[in-house]
Amino acid sequence: MHNSDEKSQQIAELEQIVKEAEARLNQARAMLTQVAGASQPYASVAGQAEKIVLGEFTGEYMVDESKKQYPVPANYASKSKLIEGDQLKLTITADGAFIYKQIGPAPRRRAIGNITYQDNSYFAKVGDELYRLLTASVTYFRLSPGDEVTILTPLTKKSEWAAIENVVSSQTLGIVNPNAPSQLVNTEVADYKTPTPNSTEAASIDESGSEDSSDDEELKIQPW
Repeated sequence: MHNSDEKSQQIAELEQIVKEAEARLNQARAMLTQVAGASQPYASVAGQAEKIVLGEFTGEYMVDESKKQYPVPANYASKSKLIEGDQLKLTITADGAFIYKQIGPAPRRRAIGNITYQDNSYFAKVGDELYRLLTASVTYFRLSPGDEVTILTPLTKKSEWAAIENVVSSQTLGIVNPNAPSQLVNTEVADYKTPTPNSTEAASIDESGSEDSSDDEELKIQPW
């Protein structure tokens, strides 16, 4: 009888280890897709229930209430102009796909800055302040050091990261935007509109790696 109980306990512990390993593997596959654009087909992990996770965007990741980090694809964050403090909902489907949706934009502050590049990273310089930028944002707008942009940062707290909103002027592209704001401006939540599919459409990444637009501003990460 004792051996039977011990065996049952070992089975339960092993099942828990397998579940945790599968969850970590799914997260690693999603991160691999984000970083390397991997398109290698992977076997789907079946038998998992759909899971909903609520969290806050940090500039690179979504962090839930237990401080666990979830990868947010840089192209989605760039196109949706996410800033630190934006509230996100993550749905992890039964087959391991990650579906993100912005559910609560934070109050925004708008400013004009210049693109700089140092320590292998891009920044927006506003006066004496430097704000980190996602490389995907710089690439998306085809910017180079010295170009002038409007950025969005949180209104109610100091932030390390900023989102690029628009191009003011670009030597590389020969762009000068006469309608760009000339000073620091606050953008309240009530005035903020979720980016439209035409301008900052969310991406749905399928098995072939192609991107399709989504009308409800969701992002689906299907890493295999």
